[in-house]
Amino acid sequence: MVPTDVVVAGGGVSGLLIAAALAPHCSVLLLEQSDCLPQNKYWLTDEKALSENPHLVDCVERRYEFLDFVAYNGLKARVRGRYCLWDTKKLIDHLARELSNHNVQVLTGHRLYSVSDTRNGILIRANAEALHARLLVDCMGFGSPIVGAKNIASITGYYIMQGCEVEIRGDLAPVALDNVIIDRHPVFFELFPTSKGTAHAAIILPSRQYRTGRSLKGDLHFILKKSHYSEHVVWNPRPEKSYFGIIPVGRLRQPVLDYIVFFGEAGQTNPAASATGLARMLRTYRGVAASIIRCLKEDTLRRKQLLAAIPRYMTRMNRVFQETLFESLLSFDSDDFRRLVCDLGQYPDEIVNELIFAEFDFRRPRALRLAVDALLRPDSVLGPHILKSVGRFLSWRR
Repeated sequence: MVPTDVVVAGGGVSGLLIAAALAPHCSVLLLEQSDCLPQNKYWLTDEKALSENPHLVDCVERRYEFLDFVAYNGLKARVRGRYCLWDTKKLIDHLARELSNHNVQVLTGHRLYSVSDTRNGILIRANAEALHARLLVDCMGFGSPIVGAKNIASITGYYIMQGCEVEIRGDLAPVALDNVIIDRHPVFFELFPTSKGTAHAAIILPSRQYRTGRSLKGDLHFILKKSHYSEHVVWNPRPEKSYFGIIPVGRLRQPVLDYIVFFGEAGQTNPAASATGLARMLRTYRGVAASIIRCLKEDTLRRKQLLAAIPRYMTRMNRVFQETLFESLLSFDSDDFRRLVCDLGQYPDEIVNELIFAEFDFRRPRALRLAVDALLRPDSVLGPHILKSVGRFLSWRR
């Protein structure tokens, strides 16, 4: 039996971040089911996420000063801000080196399949290994076998993503969302150019089910090969640069259990968004790690103790707003998205960015101004969603 203070399950960016923050203060072992640390995603954050982590500055691939949101008829809203496109390989390699420097054992190709409480911790079985830890940090997301077995997740729907890295001619503007193809159930195209003459391109479909009869790869190939974007794309797909993901959107009814803390996707550091999840992780992982270290020192690792100690990843109101907006996306048609793009072009950039990255302070007077604006503009999208979110939040509190 292998003893350790903390076992981190999941070798994605969330697992690596929390393991790197814990490693200087306690013994850590990291488990990853795949044969290597996964690098099949790309990430966009705001500048704040980087400013709070200056040691990761070399992992930023490119910075943008605006993002475009585009409707099917060409209507465009340009939201200005300070954004960072991250180099996934550099980020994963940097965090892996940090783990190595602190002698963290990384077990790839190991599937967690059993957990059980002991008198002073938790017993974890992964492949033939029996691991005894004082605490398990589950970074496996909503697909975690623990989340499933305990039935503690409420899933609203899914973002289904199909993407690839392509060569481009010249430089292109970063596209946050473009409803290129008019449809009753639209998909959304995003394009983030790198500094290497390539771009990350992807199709995203909000869906209630994680299985869809729609060919997302076909839609993506049409956009890159035959739409107006094809003028800027050199079609030379490389299998190693393809992306596919099914990203659940929901919440955990119990964010901690006895001797278990959930962090990352299932821990809801990502505000129901595909590319912005890293922003919340980078803003919260050190606070979560500090709380875990304090609980280890005080031996307060039961559910109620952990629940009182672990900081919130975002305010409840921001969570409600993100969930409300996602539920609307599930029933949006292309004209609904066009109205949203129109809204984005009329609201101040600061407000739009804070809503995107779940940083909006609903207690400030401008939240009331948004609510009044919603009443004055019944055809808008953002304002009514704020009113609906406030209503849901108050009813849940009652």
